[in-house]
Amino acid sequence: MIKRVSKTTMQSGQGEIANAGEAPIVVEAFYRYGYRGRSMLAIRAPFAMGADGADIIGRAIETGARHYVVVSIARQISGPIHSGEPLGVELRASDACEESSG
Repeated sequence: MIKRVSKTTMQSGQGEIANAGEAPIVVEAFYRYGYRGRSMLAIRAPFAMGADGADIIGRAIETGARHYVVVSIARQISGPIHSGEPLGVELRASDACEESSG
């Protein structure tokens, strides 16, 4: 069962890529899954952050040779996110990834 994170289970970013000039954050990915009609990827949190995941939403991440931008997060527990904690992220392909594949 998914527990609520401050009245919702999904936290979403509203803007474009944050820190677009920075290199993508390298993350360890586990598996893909569906959650409320969204395609999610389970990852290990690359660093500690607040419960809403605002520090990673909108940021570019890299898993394997693929680059994505984090659109939102979903969690099964509440409270701050600890480094290494499993975390569900909704992604979109980054522009850099789309340019290199096209």
